[in-house]
Amino acid sequence: MTRGLKVWLWLVLAVNAISGVMAIVSALLIPLMWVVVAAEALVVAGAVMLLFPRKKMGFFLICGGAAVSLVLNIILGGNIVSSVVSAVIMPLIIWLLIKNTWYEFQ
Repeated sequence: MTRGLKVWLWLVLAVNAISGVMAIVSALLIPLMWVVVAAEALVVAGAVMLLFPRKKMGFFLICGGAAVSLVLNIILGGNIVSSVVSAVIMPLIIWLLIKNTWYEFQ
């Protein structure tokens, strides 16, 4: 695993953990936000799976969490452009950083 991938995954882990905690506060007022909390948990779990046991499934969890977040942001009336950018750019950067070392993951 490259240093750039590790740094990016730690950044993804931290940002999405903070975002998930903030979504919990919103979920107390808007029940649909619990799905956003679950999507953030998927992304955090995926980053942990890529970092520690080095499982390929982590990448797919991150992509799934990003897709769910995108759909929910559109449904909840969020900024569509920033939602698309975040849902596409994060997994794309991970893929670009992981593609040369994909064989290292189980």
